[in-house]
Order: sequence, then C-alpha cells, then structure tokens
Amino acid sequence: MVDSAYEELMRRYRAEATNHPFTPGKLDGLRAEVHDAALRGLTLRLSQPGDHPGPEELRLAVGRLRSSVKTWTRAGGRQGYLHFLEREIGALSVDDEQ
Repeated sequence: MVDSAYEELMRRYRAEATNHPFTPGKLDGLRAEVHDAALRGLTLRLSQPGDHPGPEELRLAVGRLRSSVKTWTRAGGRQGYLHFLEREIGALSVDDEQ
C-alpha cells in the first residue's frame, strides 16, 4: 500500500524532472489516501521559504523511502513499515490497514 503510493510520487517527480506530462495512475482507497497525504506534506514543505530540492532530488528521496518500506516489510511483514513509523514517530494507527 505505502510502496505503491510512493511509486506514484516517484513517477510524478520523474515526469517533472524530464519535462514530460504526468499521467496519474489508478490509486484507490488507502493507497490514494497515503499518496495524497505524502504529496500534501511535500507540497507544504516546498511552499516554505528557503532552498528546495529539484524534482530529481525529490524522486531519489522518495526512492529511499521505498527502500525503507521494502526493508521493514521484509523484517516485520505487511505492516512492518507502519510499525517502524509508529515506533519512530508515534501516534500512527496501523490497525486500520486492510
């Protein structure tokens, strides 16, 4: 779920970095919610004053997040990454994942 949302973000930033039009994929339910929340967070950060990474740097950063998802999923099962975030950040609900 999280991986597919991050993959969509990578596609978005790859298109932006190469000046190609972005065609959104089909994300539904929780995948769409995760994608939209991550995109809102990134957009909010980028709206703040100061230096910002370009689309290629954003694509690479999201790629590192995807690697983390895969690592923690292998280590802890389907909800491994969400449990990792809960431990590190706290206050996340992993019981709602389907």
